[in-house]
Amino acid sequence: MGFGSEGGRMSIYQGNALRVDLTEGSFHWDKTPENGIGGRTWNSVTLLRELDAGIDPLGPENLLCISVGPLTGSKLQATCRFIASAKSPLTGFLGDSGARGFFAAELRWAGIDQIVFSGASESWVYLYVNGDQIELRDASHLAGMDITETTLQLIDDHGDPDLQVATIGPAGENLVKYAIISCNLARACGRTGMGAVMGSKKLKAIAVRGSKPVIPVDPARFDKACDDLMGAIEGHRQFESRRLYGTTRIMESLSDMGVLPAYHYRSTLFEGLEEVGSRALRRDHMVKPKSCYNCTVYCSRYNYTSYSEGEGPEYEAQAAFTVKCGCTDLELAVHVSNLVNRLGLDCISSGEVMAWLMECKHEGIITDDDCDGIDLSWGSKEALLKLPEMIAYREGIGDLLAEGTKIAAQKFGTEARKLTAEVKGLELFSADPRGIKGFGLMNAVNSRGGDHYRGEPTIELTGDEELALRRIGNRDAAHRLKEEGKGALVNYAEHLGLLSDSMTVCKNISCSMDVIDFDLAAEAYSGLLGKEITAQDLWLVCSHVSQVEREFNLREGLTREDDTLPERFVGKPIPDGPSKGTIIDIDRLVEDYYEVKGWEQ
Repeated sequence: MGFGSEGGRMSIYQGNALRVDLTEGSFHWDKTPENGIGGRTWNSVTLLRELDAGIDPLGPENLLCISVGPLTGSKLQATCRFIASAKSPLTGFLGDSGARGFFAAELRWAGIDQIVFSGASESWVYLYVNGDQIELRDASHLAGMDITETTLQLIDDHGDPDLQVATIGPAGENLVKYAIISCNLARACGRTGMGAVMGSKKLKAIAVRGSKPVIPVDPARFDKACDDLMGAIEGHRQFESRRLYGTTRIMESLSDMGVLPAYHYRSTLFEGLEEVGSRALRRDHMVKPKSCYNCTVYCSRYNYTSYSEGEGPEYEAQAAFTVKCGCTDLELAVHVSNLVNRLGLDCISSGEVMAWLMECKHEGIITDDDCDGIDLSWGSKEALLKLPEMIAYREGIGDLLAEGTKIAAQKFGTEARKLTAEVKGLELFSADPRGIKGFGLMNAVNSRGGDHYRGEPTIELTGDEELALRRIGNRDAAHRLKEEGKGALVNYAEHLGLLSDSMTVCKNISCSMDVIDFDLAAEAYSGLLGKEITAQDLWLVCSHVSQVEREFNLREGLTREDDTLPERFVGKPIPDGPSKGTIIDIDRLVEDYYEVKGWEQ
């Protein structure tokens, strides 16, 4: 479903923006941008308007924007996310990431739609919000604590078990370029280093309590939209499998497709799959299921190992620390997932940098001595246990690895660089993009770098030609190995991703299950706000912000040559498995996408 015009601005909803000057230790109230619909749309417009080109991402001149949206914390199912945005210290381009859980709803109930942090404090502080009470408080006693310790300490300090906390760990304090902001212990703004930006401002945490419910202006219309979404979710063919396994179900699906990233993309076959897959995780390490705010899917889980306990892992962490690193010890991998969560590291970037090192060792490009004597063989227990802490505290080789694989590869030379899997400096997900070509294109062109979650073109995994025809007007786009129609598919997926990041709804529901479209979203916004908002209104806002994000990146030096895949995937076929021999013509796909967007080639 395309709506034609790629321009257009309109005012649908302006929320309350809290402006916090960390240099001065002051705050004042403002309004969110007029031409956004929540979350990421507000943040991206704010950054383009207010940041000068070429600023230091870790300097006080960068802004850190934390946004929810008008639907966050409402009756609409899974409106559970907040979006953190800034210029990325990892990529130098637009940075943003979203976290699920319960923090976002609490922020909305506190009457705050967006927080814009400017400047930098001289000492560690945290922002405390309790209804109309807003304070910057001393956080010196929290410095050095990990995510779990900080969260529990603030709950204890305030004597409030329902206090919602978003915080950074040691990785953020030490400005690791892929540090996360985390809430509810393990719900992370994981990508593009937003935790490093927060650390550069010496902002350790945000603690929130609210009591203002989200009340729709037209309850009957809003309730109808909520009921329609609930029915679509619970009637979905994947509902039960997602309740049982969550995103870890992807492990077997990608194996069946022949796109697992085994041994850092050297193969799509992994002999230990049954030992590390979704069923083994549920059987051996799951204690109980967990959900985010107002969600009946319960796709997450609380885990226990002999090393540690925690929430997760999601597929990306599970695959990164098993298949990608060549490790068949699932208990070790679950612990490493818990460890990176507590340290405040992005699991995707962490797993990628470790798997890349192991491949470099395998190829004879580096030796153990280049990495402080750590055993870098495939599946090395020593590497998996030691490297996360070395990275988080910037100790030894960890100081270099904290910069990300793109910078780290420069130290080890051309052959090491050829083995990296990053786009624009952001490390790729755990799947071979050659065998899922819409996802491959999404990784190449999206506005924050190599990433699948920007907007997931899952239609290509369905084989449902009628759905593809209805959504984008091309039947071929329903097939993952076909290249036809993928420009239109990725453009649609980007719009849906932007919509989801503005509604702040879980993308595992909106994008992966494909149960939210622009028509349903328009009904939800109309019922909540009590005015007529059409699907095309929302599409045009998303189109405008897509161009805003492009303009931001062009201003920071982005070129056409940056919109591509890593060298290791270009012109080289998948070596084995069900997709053996598949090649991706990324130049053709990017040209198709540019034509759909109306951009110069």
